[in-house]
Amino acid sequence: MNRLFLSFLALMTFITLNGQKYNTTGGIRVGDDFGISAVQRIADKSTIDLTYQPGTFAGNKLLLLTANQHYPLITKRFNFFIGGGYYYKSHENLLQTQPQTDVVTQPDAFSGIAFNLGAEVTLGKLTIAADYVPLVHFGQNTYRRFYSTSGLSMRYVFVERESKTKKFFKNIFKKKGKK
Repeated sequence: MNRLFLSFLALMTFITLNGQKYNTTGGIRVGDDFGISAVQRIADKSTIDLTYQPGTFAGNKLLLLTANQHYPLITKRFNFFIGGGYYYKSHENLLQTQPQTDVVTQPDAFSGIAFNLGAEVTLGKLTIAADYVPLVHFGQNTYRRFYSTSGLSMRYVFVERESKTKKFFKNIFKKKGKK
């Protein structure tokens, strides 16, 4: 019983920690194709994530803008996130074959709602994240409404988040005349 209570207490302590250790990151994302990814913290545990894949190698172009909520797992450097937002996806046939008339084809470009689920770890100035993104689109008459993509991102931390401990000690040792 004591172990269960202590485990619960430790879990609740870790949940109250901040959700991520950075303010601004940017780097590469490898998913359906290679692309770039940038993340900006907008609130205590919330971020905006912008991903762009130009479709250089596989022809899968993707523009993804999501708002994510972060939850720490062990520390604020290792967390998982969930969120949602908007996406625009297009596919370019790089082989340029002749289309068949009796085959149901998917649209070349579509957009809709994106959901985001993933985990990330920050080690020094490097953030590594893995995500799964289900895509739902409305509008065009097609046989598929659901798509998904997943990827692995490696991002550099451009602006670090100052820890509460550092802020505390800065305030203690601040000179009296300065604000």
